[in-house]
Amino acid sequence: MFDPLPSRSGHILVCGHRGHVVDGHENSRPAFRRAAELGASLCEIDLRMTRDGRLVVFHDDILDNASTGKGIISQLDYAQIAQFRTKARNGMPIDGQPLELFEDILAYCRDLGLGLIVEIKDKFEGTAYLEQVIGLLKEARMFERVLISSFDYVVLRDIKRIAPGIRTMGINYHRLVDPAAAAHSASMDVMNTDYPQFAADIAEGLHAAGVAVSHYVPPPEFFAIRRGYGVDYLGKLDAYLRAGLIDMLVCDDVGWSVDFVARCGLSVSRLS
Repeated sequence: MFDPLPSRSGHILVCGHRGHVVDGHENSRPAFRRAAELGASLCEIDLRMTRDGRLVVFHDDILDNASTGKGIISQLDYAQIAQFRTKARNGMPIDGQPLELFEDILAYCRDLGLGLIVEIKDKFEGTAYLEQVIGLLKEARMFERVLISSFDYVVLRDIKRIAPGIRTMGINYHRLVDPAAAAHSASMDVMNTDYPQFAADIAEGLHAAGVAVSHYVPPPEFFAIRRGYGVDYLGKLDAYLRAGLIDMLVCDDVGWSVDFVARCGLSVSRLS
């Protein structure tokens, strides 16, 4: 169990985006293990469904960019996909890891003490897909340690109807006219705003409506380059954190995130 609004008590959740991936492979056991070692509260993972109805932890709809395989996941059976290994997008020479089933990663992260943000990527008809997700969460005893996330707010609305106790997070890249109204339209518990669209008034409006605030930021080297040109977003981020405007910080680099939170005088919220 975790508090989705830790800013009320001077804490913050730190989430490894696909694990700790700046020196490893995304959506893999080493990435999740390293995130836990560095102090993450949660890790974000991505779901894709195979032709034979198995849920695998993988970001893209195709295998080509981040694995040794080729093809569209929904057109292949899991037995075919299981032959492949992960591949670093940046060409980093690291041993490939298996492309794993959702239930196996759930059990692994549960044993690490990590919570998870489970992003549903696929488009689908009906509720069978969501019912399978909920069933696997309950079997793994991870129902209360997970946020279901999506860019598709209809998915978030529908999964709440299937499992009212599940907690959800909407993701957006945009400056919404009324973020709180959008959150309430899907009954979401958390809304994430990616850099650079985040602003204080978004967070204030969400908090006033009882919705937790998540913020995704790129790795620190992204900001280091821009500081050389006089643009210091990390100064703003420091102020946002100290003001209690953010409940969860999401980044590919867990070690940097934990250190940054500490420099802002905050403590990382741990799951009980």
